[in-house]
Amino acid sequence: MIMKKIISAIIVATTVMGCSLAPGMHFSSDKNIGNTEYVFLDDEKNIRIPVQPINLNLVNGQSNYNRANYLIGRGDSLNVTIWGLPEIFPMNVADRSNNMRIVNAEGAIFFPYVGTIIAEGRSPESVREEITTKLSKYFTDPQVDVSISGYNSQKIYILGEVTSPRKINLTETPLSLSDALGEALGLKTDTSAANEVFVIRDGGNIDNVSVFKADMSSPSGFLIANSFILQPEDIVYVNAKGTARWNRVISQFFPFSSLLNSVDNLVQQD
Repeated sequence: MIMKKIISAIIVATTVMGCSLAPGMHFSSDKNIGNTEYVFLDDEKNIRIPVQPINLNLVNGQSNYNRANYLIGRGDSLNVTIWGLPEIFPMNVADRSNNMRIVNAEGAIFFPYVGTIIAEGRSPESVREEITTKLSKYFTDPQVDVSISGYNSQKIYILGEVTSPRKINLTETPLSLSDALGEALGLKTDTSAANEVFVIRDGGNIDNVSVFKADMSSPSGFLIANSFILQPEDIVYVNAKGTARWNRVISQFFPFSSLLNSVDNLVQQD
């Protein structure tokens, strides 16, 4: 039910925006300039985003986005375990709810004898060190362990001609484009354009947005995509077979923060 609402919201939003352009917005009838493809947002203001092919040169030169350095975010669940002090910090292997802390809307957690600390934007090790330091005021050599038990703050979206459009929560394990499409149960064999798989990446403002394009119609393209690591808030969009309107469809995602917020609100309501 949740996913049906999400898909409906995305289809309605994209369709409505696709049928009418905002004042002052113009779209080029040509998506290429020379040998480079672009997403055109406004011809008059020359706002256009180059489409970068996902090839060996790109994946070999991409920054090392190390998911092992996952930073805690709002909504993540943390397990905080204190060893050797069962009379004060009881441990129940069957039920670890007493050890669980959910990062609140302010990015903080509360822990006894420690108080409120900011966890957002930090590694579990950094949080562990602060808790250890503050507990040391009351206990001798406290043994503290902090781990992430629920990954809820970082996500990517799979849309378009895939079998099961969805939101995927990211973890410490790197998620490649190929893996993400596998999570969505693959491309629709009868309606998808396998050579037009796009990744739209928000850079915080229109000047830093990136659009990537993968060709998943061949084994080599799939292998290359398996080395392309997705980042938080990436949108993966698979174009429909037999249509050249991907340029205009993708342009509707900008700015796409309101679209992502709508999706998250639908999930939270359920």
